[in-house]
Amino acid sequence: MQSARYQESHRADRCNSDNLTRKQREYYRERQKMKRRKEKRRRRIRSIVSSLEGICLCLVLIAALRYVPLFGSRGSTEGFSGALARNSISPKNGAEAGLLWGEEKTEETLQESENGKAVRKAEESPSQVQSEEEQMEEEQSEAAMPGGYDFSRPVPPSDPVDDSYFDDAVFIGDSRTEGLITNTGLTGTTSYTYKGLMVDTVFTKPVIRRGEDKVSVMEVMKTTAFSKVYIMFGINENGWPYNDVFIEQYGKIIDAVREINPEAVIYVQEIIPVTNHVSSTHSYIRNGKIAEFNRLLRQMAQEKQVYFIDTASAAAGPDGSLPDEAASDGIHLKKDYCKKWLDYLKSHTVSR
Repeated sequence: MQSARYQESHRADRCNSDNLTRKQREYYRERQKMKRRKEKRRRRIRSIVSSLEGICLCLVLIAALRYVPLFGSRGSTEGFSGALARNSISPKNGAEAGLLWGEEKTEETLQESENGKAVRKAEESPSQVQSEEEQMEEEQSEAAMPGGYDFSRPVPPSDPVDDSYFDDAVFIGDSRTEGLITNTGLTGTTSYTYKGLMVDTVFTKPVIRRGEDKVSVMEVMKTTAFSKVYIMFGINENGWPYNDVFIEQYGKIIDAVREINPEAVIYVQEIIPVTNHVSSTHSYIRNGKIAEFNRLLRQMAQEKQVYFIDTASAAAGPDGSLPDEAASDGIHLKKDYCKKWLDYLKSHTVSR
């Protein structure tokens, strides 16, 4: 009986010993795996460091090889000139940079260059100078004439006109332009505006009533008598991903108006910005995008030879954004600012 109990207890001890051995083996295996991982990381780090050291060494050698010929030509005028030519450094720039190793020769070269310029200027005949002055005066006079108008610049200030100036004008735009007409009482003019109208839907969306039907803005323009056209778009298109599509469609409006009336005076109005609050919280309207659109509109006006009015100057604040008090929603101008907008248009016109 006792022998059986002894054998049973020893059997249990052997089982415990076997279990402990397996755990130790597993522990050692994990230790070996960790060591191998650490060794791999060390090898990778050493490889990266070696690569970086090689790159830095190559950069140092390239820089040294680039400047060694320049510094090695310290005592030779020919070597100095060749080094200047190879490194694209003019004698004047070398003097201004304070090249102490070649200070005397650099100053001499610079002095010779300045003397040469003075001699060439003295050799110019008085008749040549006079002809250049006359040419400049002619260019200035041509710019002042209607035929020589500088379309790359906004329309300059002019004598203010009254409301009758707009009697033969057509205003094309979205809800902002609609607010301009409504808040200023400009009843003598023609306005083709609609909330949400854009440079593409102006051709396709039937928003203008003609009898019992509705037609698009550009369709009704074909039957409208006008001499001037004021256009403003860009707020609703602010979320468009491609700026060139906006400008291309805008240009099509210019072309269509000219096809209808080639003699019409076309004003492209700068997009008025929004408030900083709207610009930072709106889902797609941003003052930065508006500024980019305005830059492209100015280029387009020069290419198309139409008149660009920097309308934003009438409403924008010192920081270039719309003041908070200018619009209740931060986008559509209140009555007072619509009057400022109209007054700006009245004082920026062209005569042909």
